[in-house]
Amino acid sequence: MSEQTGKKLKILSSIVFSAQAAIYLIFAFFFMRDNIALAFIFVALASASLVLLVPFIKIADAVCAMTEQNAMSLTDMYAPAYIETTVTDNIRVTKAVDPEPEDMETKQIRVGVKRSSPMSEDFTREISIAKEIKAMASEAEDGAEAGEEQGDEFHATTMIEKPFFNPIPSKPRESTATVAAGGLHTLAVKENGSVLVTGHNNYGQCNVDEWENVMAVAAGSYHTVALFTSGTCAAVGYNGNRQCDVEGWSAICEIDAGVAHTVGLRLDGTCVATGDNTYGQCNVEGWTDIVSICAGYNCTAALRSDGTVLAAGLNISGDGGAARWQDIAGITAGSLHLVGLKKNGCCVAMGNNSNGQCDVGRWSGIKAIAAGNYHTVGLSKDGTCVATGYNGYGQCNVHRWTGIKAIAAGRNHTVALNKYGKVLAVGDNTNGQCETKDFDDIHIAE
Repeated sequence: MSEQTGKKLKILSSIVFSAQAAIYLIFAFFFMRDNIALAFIFVALASASLVLLVPFIKIADAVCAMTEQNAMSLTDMYAPAYIETTVTDNIRVTKAVDPEPEDMETKQIRVGVKRSSPMSEDFTREISIAKEIKAMASEAEDGAEAGEEQGDEFHATTMIEKPFFNPIPSKPRESTATVAAGGLHTLAVKENGSVLVTGHNNYGQCNVDEWENVMAVAAGSYHTVALFTSGTCAAVGYNGNRQCDVEGWSAICEIDAGVAHTVGLRLDGTCVATGDNTYGQCNVEGWTDIVSICAGYNCTAALRSDGTVLAAGLNISGDGGAARWQDIAGITAGSLHLVGLKKNGCCVAMGNNSNGQCDVGRWSGIKAIAAGNYHTVGLSKDGTCVATGYNGYGQCNVHRWTGIKAIAAGRNHTVALNKYGKVLAVGDNTNGQCETKDFDDIHIAE
């Protein structure tokens, strides 16, 4: 029920029971002189009508109060952690049983549990529980078909057995970001250096038709940034925080965009940044020996050539912080979480984990990572993908993808580039940000 329904119920019940009580009182007044007993009966009926009105008013008030309590701000809209979990019988078991379990009756497996959400009637959340698996083993081996008749598909964390050793770069790497996912739009760089785009364009963030010789792209919430082969940059879209003021940049080899700020990595290992600096996320001037950068909602992180990480902006350090990470080969930042890819192909994460977006500790064999608002995606060496976190729009449904060369994560959608130069997308498509079926001949940067 909505607040409008509660108000209608309150008004309607008040009119009906009040009118009924008034009619009974009129009859009571009419019979007062001739039949006092009948008059008292009508008075009693009028009183009963007014008494019956009370519970209906309470019910209507409860509906209004419930609606007001569940009303969400813009922050809550993108923070599904505030949604109360409601476990139902509609549970679907996926295939992430530990490989080659030793003679054990039960193992930890990943299951999806439905819960209510203001953004999706089929909201799922990954959790770990212990459950007997003997009866499910054959179904899990056939592709985790258990529970298929109930609910839509969603993805649970899938383990990869063999580690993948990803070397830490010794100098700034050339950007390979030929696909990018923003808040509500998606971009891809074609082989000829032009850019394809789809999605929300209210601020002109999709006005990229004139760009040529583009090497890489990055997408913020409402702005788009391009890195040209000349090492210069351009940006379009919302510029209320000067996040698009990148025209003076030069000798840039990598770019990234946060919600309202933009960062660039120079060939000499130093960094530049512009845009919203409320939390100090643009304070990167003193950084040196940087080989890769990433920008989150209100933070910026950088990977140094020794495998350590620097960060600026809102404190998302969690327990220990990224400063203690070692042997990191790649980094990515989400809304309020930071993920690191270790050189052995495993992952670490810190920050907000309200939706399991930091549950990457069991991943292995990963060679690339991407983070959205409340989900994290990993690309394995065999071209398949794993994902964890909020899945209210199906942005974690990536387990069937194969032959993937690059990945990107937006606010509530996930994008991938396959070996054929095609772009795949899953998740929120309310603004057409997943309409990538016509994207082809996209540059694959190895």
